[in-house]
Amino acid sequence: MLSLILVFFVALEHLLFGYIEMFGSVQVQSKAFGFPEKELQNNTLQIALSNQGIYNVSLGLLVIAFIIFNLAANSLILSMIFVVIVGIYGGLTVTKKIWFIQVGPALLALLSLVLAL
Repeated sequence: MLSLILVFFVALEHLLFGYIEMFGSVQVQSKAFGFPEKELQNNTLQIALSNQGIYNVSLGLLVIAFIIFNLAANSLILSMIFVVIVGIYGGLTVTKKIWFIQVGPALLALLSLVLAL
């Protein structure tokens, strides 16, 4: 049960990330992602954030679907591995804060899933 709660939390995080990337104001995006507001007023960057947002929303919904339809633990493990890999890359390329906000919960969920097997 703890594993599912942790995985669900990671999925909700990605829905929130996607919402902020797609619909958040420049001020909210700046605070969440650490970009200067002036840069976030660039239309090209806004399009890139929106595209990234749809992937985060899709990932969040996919993981929730895995939970709802009780798909194999292997699907959830694979999803958490994906989140960790993407988070590590994001931490290296954007802000190290991602390692705590995204990678940390996903690693906890992954560890919990593996230990539950």
